[in-house]
Amino acid sequence: MSSTLLAGVYSDGIVLQRNKDIIISGFEDKLAEVKVTLADIEVQASVSEGRFKAVLPPMDAAEGLTLTVEGTDTVQVTDVCIGDVFMLSGQSNMELPVSRTYDENKEEVDAKDYPFIRQIYVEPDYGLPEKGGSSSCAFPGGRWRKAEGEDKMAFSAVGFYAARRIYDRTNVPIGLILNAKGGASIESFMCEEDLTAAGIREDDIAPFRGEGVIKDYVASAEAYTASWRESTVDKDFEIDKALESASEVELPGIAVKDAAGSVWFVKEFELGYQPEGDCLLRLGDLIDADVTYVNGTEVGRTEYQYPPRKYHLDGSVLKQGRNTVAVRLIIELGKGGFVPGHPYFLRTDKETVDLTGTWKMVMEKKVDAFVPRKMPVMIPASIYYSCLVPFEGYPIAGIWWYQGESNSDDPKGYDIKMALLFKKMREMFGNVPIVIVRIADYINPLTFATEVPEGWRKIQKLQTEAAKLIRDLKVVDAPVPDPVYELHSPDKSGIGEGIAAAVLGQDII
Repeated sequence: MSSTLLAGVYSDGIVLQRNKDIIISGFEDKLAEVKVTLADIEVQASVSEGRFKAVLPPMDAAEGLTLTVEGTDTVQVTDVCIGDVFMLSGQSNMELPVSRTYDENKEEVDAKDYPFIRQIYVEPDYGLPEKGGSSSCAFPGGRWRKAEGEDKMAFSAVGFYAARRIYDRTNVPIGLILNAKGGASIESFMCEEDLTAAGIREDDIAPFRGEGVIKDYVASAEAYTASWRESTVDKDFEIDKALESASEVELPGIAVKDAAGSVWFVKEFELGYQPEGDCLLRLGDLIDADVTYVNGTEVGRTEYQYPPRKYHLDGSVLKQGRNTVAVRLIIELGKGGFVPGHPYFLRTDKETVDLTGTWKMVMEKKVDAFVPRKMPVMIPASIYYSCLVPFEGYPIAGIWWYQGESNSDDPKGYDIKMALLFKKMREMFGNVPIVIVRIADYINPLTFATEVPEGWRKIQKLQTEAAKLIRDLKVVDAPVPDPVYELHSPDKSGIGEGIAAAVLGQDII
């Protein structure tokens, strides 16, 4: 094993912040000093307790540099850029990848590759220190992706659509540090001191303290989920036989309102020809998990509610004459079905077949409702220790924040938490501008409500007013989705435009 190592974020393709001190950190287990070279500038960095941190002077934007660290071993990082680095934090609407928005923004995504826009996804190593202890977190590893080819599809959609507009104006390399996590609460990003100031009790944190505790908790939750999913299987169930006593239901709609377990939905339709080539089965949004078959062939599966069901299949799976779509749906909390307002169709090489209307429905197996466990991203301080502390002092140009959905059930004090969080982040990363996205309207289809909930409106109001409370902060609106039952609208390009305008201080295209 090498005796000289760079911290995980320092890998090929990295983007370092321009016009600020450049920080290079890593590990050396034999020598008392290492030499660090970048763009013909050399500095010596002392080693303390096996770690070093080199500080190089500010540099202008640049591309194609090589970073060299000479210690016991010589380590090189190639294709280094110097430009503007932004930290992207929040929850799933910030994390949502370009691939989930591609159909709606195909022309924009395909128009141009951006090899000097790069992203690193921060994979958290969850762990909370004992009370009064210190974090031992190091930089998470990761690969810097370029916004080109298939790698572009993995970018934060909000991040890409904002960054490409900024780059088109500035021609300066852009680095995106993506530490947003689906379902994350604002409390998970906060330090313990600020959590106490915001009224979060030690009782909410204590069960998760200690080495390996969160990992064991996650493993236990995953085992429970797998066991519960297995309990929904009736090994003697035969769908063809069961359909003899099936009921009819009009879809889309929340067809199951009082049973957890597994349910089959079956739709027959006629084709007057043999389809060829790629076909698309679009099944909107389903609650919760599904495995979907066409003429007995599995064409796709999704493990939870929110992703849009876009299942591609070869035309040979279909046939001239009668065809069948069968969906085995796992319903976790007693209510589920096909969410209204979304598209439900089969597109072949010759036509689009509407799949709304009458379906057959039959229960495979009823079980006790699933009992959701707290996700690690809902544990106070979990992301702070795993995704913020390792980057402390890493120079950046700004912070982009898109979160609030997970706090809508209890919005009290969200403004105080925002103020505390952003003050702390500025202490960690410098006095940088912040752009936040005001969450879009949303109605949970399982509530059968007709108005956006009061808690949701409260979060939106507090986000709107945040610019009055927090200096150098700008608020960008997320567009109202259609339907309002869509939590993850694919319309992220407009948000990217708003963020880019806030960063550049002008209207852009």
